[in-house]
Amino acid sequence: MSSTHYAATGPAVWLGEAYAGSREWIYHFSADAIADIDQAIRGVRHKGLQLDDITAADFDLPSLAADLDRMNAILGEGRGFVLLKGLDPTKYSDREFEIILWGIGTHIGIGVSQSHLGDRIGQVKDVGGKGRYYTAGGPIEVHMDPVDVTGLLCLRQAKQGGESWIMSSLALHNILLDERPDLLDCLYEGFHYGGPQGGPNIGKTPHRLPVYAQTGDETVAFYLPAAIVGRGSGTATDLSPTQREALAYLDQAAVRPGVYIRMDLQPGDIQFLNNRKLFHARTDYLDHEDPRRGRHLLRLWLMMPDWSALPTSMRFIDKTDRAGGGIPKGSAQVPQVAG
Repeated sequence: MSSTHYAATGPAVWLGEAYAGSREWIYHFSADAIADIDQAIRGVRHKGLQLDDITAADFDLPSLAADLDRMNAILGEGRGFVLLKGLDPTKYSDREFEIILWGIGTHIGIGVSQSHLGDRIGQVKDVGGKGRYYTAGGPIEVHMDPVDVTGLLCLRQAKQGGESWIMSSLALHNILLDERPDLLDCLYEGFHYGGPQGGPNIGKTPHRLPVYAQTGDETVAFYLPAAIVGRGSGTATDLSPTQREALAYLDQAAVRPGVYIRMDLQPGDIQFLNNRKLFHARTDYLDHEDPRRGRHLLRLWLMMPDWSALPTSMRFIDKTDRAGGGIPKGSAQVPQVAG
């Protein structure tokens, strides 16, 4: 197979070394913003709202309005990531932090569920889970989340390690285009996907999902290695040698010095990422012996209905939730892979 591909362009094509020493991607909450957040929490509690009931009007943030507009532009049309700092981790309960993350998310996109359990806020901590990155400890390989935007809020850090690494999937596209265009062909052809180990049995996609594809004049990415059929079995018949080499080359390029950005999220920090244009990973970590002090982050998934539609070839799961993202609660509603 030999195809002609073109270099990805735009602000989301970046190398981590370009941000060495820069803090332009960090936003600090002002005192007025904190006051708005506190008032919004009180309003939600007074009304007795559940997360699904909270709207942007319920979580009004007037002093943040202009900044949130800029963040939306950065996520959709810019570099694709922001980090928000300044929340006092001792001031809010875990439940209040969930409300904060969801409430800020209502000003960015539409919150959707993250598993067949219908969880709107993912609890990112080691509970011995299998098949889903966010319920297991240890390092996490380079990947994206199968949703437009991911929000992470740090509640508690590990004793040591557990850094978040982010990298431009579009910059990786151009690295492969320059160094190994034959392997880039393989990534455009894609892979069959199925349910990850330990998740619901959703079958196998009849079509291959490309790692890279074009939508209009944009290059977009989809990469969920834990769900690629045959990737972890080690049998030669599951993936061809070229497919294995392409995946390995992509993974290795992503963690080259100068390619990625390290983010050591502190308690109260919030990270938002564009999954269409960025990949992320996590380093290994040593956790506290007391599980009450263990590493714990909150995760939010957002669909962006105003963004252009992804290519149909990148549909992993049929539409089962608002804006086509997430998985509804209840085993009777476990979705099927897209045909």
